[in-house]
Amino acid sequence: MKLSEVAYELSEAVFPSGIYCIVCGALIDRSRAYGLCDGCIRKMHWISGKTCNRCGKALHGEYLGSLCYDCMEGEHFFTRGFSCMTYGFFERQIMMDIKYRGKGYLAVKMGDVLFDKMESLIEAAADIGIMPFDLVIPVPVSEGRRRKRGYNQAELMARQFVRRWQEKSECFPFLEGGVLVRDHETEMLRSMNPSERRLALRSAFKVKSNKSERIQGKTILLIDDIYTTGATADACSSVLLSSGAEAVYLLTLCSGGNRRPEELEKMRD
Repeated sequence: MKLSEVAYELSEAVFPSGIYCIVCGALIDRSRAYGLCDGCIRKMHWISGKTCNRCGKALHGEYLGSLCYDCMEGEHFFTRGFSCMTYGFFERQIMMDIKYRGKGYLAVKMGDVLFDKMESLIEAAADIGIMPFDLVIPVPVSEGRRRKRGYNQAELMARQFVRRWQEKSECFPFLEGGVLVRDHETEMLRSMNPSERRLALRSAFKVKSNKSERIQGKTILLIDDIYTTGATADACSSVLLSSGAEAVYLLTLCSGGNRRPEELEKMRD
């Protein structure tokens, strides 16, 4: 049995699925998807309609453009991004539990969300232009943050994503968790505007020199928990491309809303 499978079985033994809703705590059974009760699954902001053609943020039906406001402001290094949910109250509760309340086992459920999203996208690949990907790489956290938290939530989600893919097909992408690393920690990004975020993340990531051959000519699926302006995704994608990757696609659990730049500034102030 592989290490990822052992970790999954342990998480199921300690925190078995299908007993309590991961949001409200209501009693549920194993037929409920993602450990959510019927009420909470309806309250999640699932992205299923019109999306930004570049980053994958949800766009309102009456929105006339094909790109969100952020993507109209500048280019990205990743080829295309996709997201599962818009970051709202219930999504935030799940992410806070995973990142700051020691509930890393919930990342397994969110890995299922990512897999189901990508599976549906692959089925429509001819229409939206998804390239087959060779490797799955999670966005890394610093060693200090990993030690404090005990895990990297993006890596836990990515492991479950690949595990589900292995169950589905004999042809599956490989997880490369130690290729891309975070060279140093940055200040909290949520208080920064897009330009400040990009400046703060400059040189924050690197590809390990002794592992760069693993990504040569490969199409990579980069996995992260939350997408806002794309500064983190671009910093990672730039490093991967400059180290020899053919292309980088992005899959995130949650993404921010399609807000005008002036709205983001007002929220920051």
